[in-house]
Amino acid sequence: MLHVVRVLAVFLVPAGANNEATGRPFDHGTHEQMWDRQLQVATGQDKENEKREVEREEFGHEGQGVAYTLLGISAFAMMTVYLVHWNDDDVRRYAWEVLSIAISTFTSLFGFRNIQTWLSYMLELEADSGATCVLAYLLFLIWFGLLHAVIGFSAGLLCSNIDESELEFEDWVVEDSLLTADKELVDPDRIVFKRWGRAIATDYDGFPIFCRHRNLAMELIEGRLRSWAVFMSHMTAFAASNAGVKLLHLPFFRDNAACSLPASLGNGEQLLAALRGRLAVVLHLLLEFLLFRTVEILSCRGKPDKMVDVFFDACDDVELDVLGLSASYLLSFVFAFAITGSQSNFEFYQRPSTISLTTAFEIFVIGLAFLALSTALVVMWKGRPNEPMWRTKVRELLQSALALVFSWCTLHAIRWTTVDLCKKHVISLLPASLVVLICCALTTSTVAFAVILPLDKIQDCVRHAGGSGRIFKQVIIALGVIVGVSWEPIFDMAVKVAAHEHAWPEQTRLILSMALVFILLPAWRRFVLSKQLGYAALRTERRSKTFLLKDQDVVMAEPSKIQDGRGCSLLR
Repeated sequence: MLHVVRVLAVFLVPAGANNEATGRPFDHGTHEQMWDRQLQVATGQDKENEKREVEREEFGHEGQGVAYTLLGISAFAMMTVYLVHWNDDDVRRYAWEVLSIAISTFTSLFGFRNIQTWLSYMLELEADSGATCVLAYLLFLIWFGLLHAVIGFSAGLLCSNIDESELEFEDWVVEDSLLTADKELVDPDRIVFKRWGRAIATDYDGFPIFCRHRNLAMELIEGRLRSWAVFMSHMTAFAASNAGVKLLHLPFFRDNAACSLPASLGNGEQLLAALRGRLAVVLHLLLEFLLFRTVEILSCRGKPDKMVDVFFDACDDVELDVLGLSASYLLSFVFAFAITGSQSNFEFYQRPSTISLTTAFEIFVIGLAFLALSTALVVMWKGRPNEPMWRTKVRELLQSALALVFSWCTLHAIRWTTVDLCKKHVISLLPASLVVLICCALTTSTVAFAVILPLDKIQDCVRHAGGSGRIFKQVIIALGVIVGVSWEPIFDMAVKVAAHEHAWPEQTRLILSMALVFILLPAWRRFVLSKQLGYAALRTERRSKTFLLKDQDVVMAEPSKIQDGRGCSLLR
C-alpha cells in the first residue's frame, strides 16, 4: 500500500510544477523525501487511514498456532512448576517421576524414529516388505548389544574408572542444593555434630553447612544405570516394537490377524487365521526372552563381586522394561487391528475411514480393563519369601505389561478421536498439523498431571493396604509414557519442517534430531532424574529405617583454627 502511494505521488506531480507556498519548483529528490512531503500535506483523515493500515491485524492459521502454543505451553509449564513444589512430598515425588519418565520415553522414541527413518531412506526399502522386516530385526539386535555394553560400562565392568576399594566406603559430602559445592567432599575435621548419617560442619568463615554420609562410587554407578541404561532400554524396546510391527505387516500375518477377536472364531479357517495373528506376537516375544537368557551365561571372572551383582540386577531391570514396553505395544496393536480391521503403522497412523468415536471409546475401555486387571494382579498375586526368581520376573512382567497396555490404548483413542473430529470438520485443520498435535499433547499432559492430585488422596486412604505402592507405581509409569509419547510427534514434525528446505533434508533432519537428543539427555539426568532418585531414596530410607543403623549422637570437639597471612580463619 505504501509503495503504491509513493509511485502515484511521483507520476501525478508534474515535473515543472511550482510549490504554491514558496514559488520554487519542486525538487523530487528520492522516493523517501517525496513520501515525507506527501505525509506533510496529507489531511488528518489520511493520517488516520494510514495509521489503521499499519496497525491492521490478520488472524490466520499461523497466528492461531503461535497463540495456542504460547498460551498452552506457558500454562502447562506453570502447572508443572506448581506440582513439583506442591505442599506434599508424595505429590512432588509423583510429579518428578511422571516428568522423568515422560522425558526419557520421549527422547528415546524421538531418537529411534529419526534413526530408523534415515536408514530406511538411505537403503531405499519398500514399506511392508521382507527386507524392511529384516532391517528392523537387525536394528533390534544392534540396540540389544549396545544396551548391554552400556550396562557393562555403567556398572564398572567395561573401561572402569572406579577403584574397587571405593565401593565399600562412604564419605562426608555437602548436602545443600543451593550451594555450588553440593556433593563435594568435606574434611571430617570440620564436622561439629553428626547423627544418623547426617552432620553439620563449618566452612572457612564458620558458617554451618549440612553434610551427609554417602557412597559416591555407588551413586555414580546408579546414576549411570538410571540414565544411560534406561535410555538405551527404551530405545531397545521401541526397536523391538517396530520389529514386531514389521513382522505383523508381512502378508502371512497381515491378511489373517484381523480375525483376532474371539467373536470371529466361528469355524476352523477363522481359528487358524487368529492363531496366525497371535503367532507373530508369541514368536517375537519368545525371541526377546531367549536373547535375555543368553546374557545370563556371560562370565565376569576377575571382576569385583559387587559390580557383577549390579550388572546382572540391571540386566533384570532392563529385561522388564524391554519386554513390558514391547509386549504392551504389540497387544494394543493387535486390539486396534481387531477393532478397525485395518493395520496401523508404528506411529499409530490409520486409515480415517476405519476409525470413529465409537472405535476410540472401545479401545479406551479395553485399556481401562487391562489397567484394572493389572491392579487386581498386584492385589491377588503377591510375592512370597524365598520364591523362585522366574516367578518374581513373570509376576512383575505381567503387572508392568498390563498397565502399559492402558497407555498405548489411550494414545490410540486420542489419535482416533482427533482424526474423527477433523474428518467431520469439527476441527477445521488436518490431523497431522502442528496446531492439532500441540493441542492434543497439551490436553493429554494436563490431564495426566492433574490425575496426580486425586491419586495422592487415594493413596492416603489406602496407605496400609497391601500392594498399594506397587499399584500407584504402575499408574505413574503409565501416565509418564502417555505424556512422553504424546509430545514426540510434535518435535518430529518440527524437525521435519525445519529440514525440508535444505539440500539434504533427510541428513539435516537426522542431525537436528540427534542434537536435540544430546541436549535433552544431560539436562534430564542432571536436573530431573536427580530429583526423582532423591525422592525415591528418601522414601526408601524413611520406610526401611536404615538411618537408625548409622552412628548415634556425637558432638565433636571444636576444630582448631589457624590464621593465614590475610587474617582469614581456616579449619584444619
